[in-house]
Amino acid sequence: MQAQLELLRKLQEYDLEIMAIREKSDRLRESLDDLQGVYDGLGASLETQKGKLEETRALMRDKERELDENKDRYEQSRGKLNAVANTRQYNALEKEMETLKKMRAQLEEERDTLRENVESYEEDVSEKESKIADLRSQLDDERKAVEKEAKDGEKKVASFESERERIKKDLPKPLVRRYDFILSRRASRAIVPAVKGVCTGCNMALPPQMFNELQMATRIIQCPSCQRILYFAEPGDEATA
Repeated sequence: MQAQLELLRKLQEYDLEIMAIREKSDRLRESLDDLQGVYDGLGASLETQKGKLEETRALMRDKERELDENKDRYEQSRGKLNAVANTRQYNALEKEMETLKKMRAQLEEERDTLRENVESYEEDVSEKESKIADLRSQLDDERKAVEKEAKDGEKKVASFESERERIKKDLPKPLVRRYDFILSRRASRAIVPAVKGVCTGCNMALPPQMFNELQMATRIIQCPSCQRILYFAEPGDEATA
């Protein structure tokens, strides 16, 4: 019976190694997915800023055309001043020119505001493009690292799986089924040491007679509380069990 317990412990070692490899691979892929999410979000933000930039540039061009038209109308009105025949026409032209000057001041203010917005958007777009370039490089590096880790991990898993199958052949099938069932319910460990009459899986005290039997290793014993398979360990030995 002691030999079977040793084989179960070895089987569990391989299972824990396999779980650790796959958990690490999952964590790396989750981290990669998070980074991809940041990259995609920044890309979407960049496209939005580019749209705002082009829209603001178009508004600024329209404003500059309005300024050119205003300047042409002002020059035309000023040229007519010397040709007017009476005071009424002269005053009307002066009033029109004053109105055009006020309009020009307003248009220039609006154009300057748009120009500042364009510069701000250009700076933001440039910054985002730089960040995206860095993230793209980081993504490529991490993707290669994850793929390599996954490939190396699967090789190790295949080796551990092979060893598992070899061990399982040396164990009674009902015992293997029991072990697999417990492991499916207790993902951490299916077989644990009992120390000083206590199951280290759930920290529950065992009946004295059961602990005595466990020390003799005459049969497979499960914890009455957590149903894990137990084996005897001296105080201090459970750390390496």
